[in-house]
Amino acid sequence: MKLFFRIFIILFIFLSCVSLALFIWYIQPTGIMNNSVDFEIKNGDTSYSVAQRLYLDGIIKSKLFFYAAVRLLRFDKRLKTGWVKISPGANMLQIIIDIYSGNFITVKFTIPEGTTFKQILSILEESEIVTEEEIFAFVNNPDYLSKIGLAGYKSPEGFLYPETYKFFKGVQISKVLSSMVELFYEKIEEIYPGYKTLSKDDLYDKIIMASIIEKEVKLKEEADIVSGVFYNRIKSGMRLQSCATVQYILGKPREQLLESDLMIMHPYNTYLNKGLPPGPICNPGYTALNAAFYPDHNNYLFFVVKDPEIGRHHFSSTYDDHLAAKQKYKELKGFY
Repeated sequence: MKLFFRIFIILFIFLSCVSLALFIWYIQPTGIMNNSVDFEIKNGDTSYSVAQRLYLDGIIKSKLFFYAAVRLLRFDKRLKTGWVKISPGANMLQIIIDIYSGNFITVKFTIPEGTTFKQILSILEESEIVTEEEIFAFVNNPDYLSKIGLAGYKSPEGFLYPETYKFFKGVQISKVLSSMVELFYEKIEEIYPGYKTLSKDDLYDKIIMASIIEKEVKLKEEADIVSGVFYNRIKSGMRLQSCATVQYILGKPREQLLESDLMIMHPYNTYLNKGLPPGPICNPGYTALNAAFYPDHNNYLFFVVKDPEIGRHHFSSTYDDHLAAKQKYKELKGFY
C-alpha cells in the first residue's frame, strides 16, 4: 500500500511538472515575429476563429490551449471587433488580455482649416484610416451623402469640420465623415443658435461665404472685415472677384494669378459671375464661419494685400484708393 502511494505521488509530481512545463512552453512567444503585428478581430469572429488565425500566423503555439484559456477565464463573450497591436515578446496570456480588454489601436489625424474634400480624402488615405478602394467605393455610392447626414446636398465640401480626430483603426469611412459633419453642426449651433430657422439655401450661402473668407484671410482679426466687404459687394451688385475662387478652379494655387486665369469660363469664377459660387471652395474653420454669420459693418468694397509676409490687407471704399494700394503691392512684389 505504501509502495502504491509512493508511486502515485511520484507520478503526480511528474505529471504536474510536465503540465507546468507544457503550460510555460505554450504561453511563451513563438519567436517568429521580429516586429509588432497589428491583428484584426473581424466582424463575425469567434474565440476559436481568432485562435485559429493566431496559430496560422505563428503568433501562438496552440490554438486549443488559447481557446481553453479564454473559456477558463470566461473572456469568450467579451470579444469585440477592432485592431490590437501584438508585440514580439508578448506571451499567450498577454495576447489574450490585449485582445479581450478592448484596448484597440487608435489612429490620429488632423484636418487643417481650409482643406478641400479631395485633400481630406488624401489625408485619410495617407494616415491609413481607409484605403483608396474604400474611398472610391463609398463616394461613388449615389446615396453616400445621406449616409453622412447631408441628404439633399451635392457635395460634403464645406461641411467637414477641420479638427484633430482620433478613431479606432479599421473604422468605416462613413463613420469618419459623419463625425466631421456632426462636429460641423455642433460648431454652427455655437456660432448661431438659431441656424435651424434658416432655410437650407440661406445656411448653404453662409457656408459658401465662410469658405471664401477662409481662403482669403490669414489674420483672424480681418475675417469679419473681409466678410463685410464681400456682403457689401453683393448688395451693390458687384462681382465678388475673389482670387480664392479662381485658385479653386485651378486646383494648384499660384502665387500670382494671370489675366488669362481670371477669364476662365467656370461657374466658380467670381470675376465673371455675380453672386456666390455654386458651392463652398473648402471646409472653413470656426473664425471664418463666425465671420460669415457676423460680418463687420463697414463701407469697404475693395481689399488688397499690403503686407504679404503676415497677410495683412489694405481696405478701400473707393476704386481710386484701391488702385493706389494695388500699385504699392505690385511695387513691393516687383511686379510692374
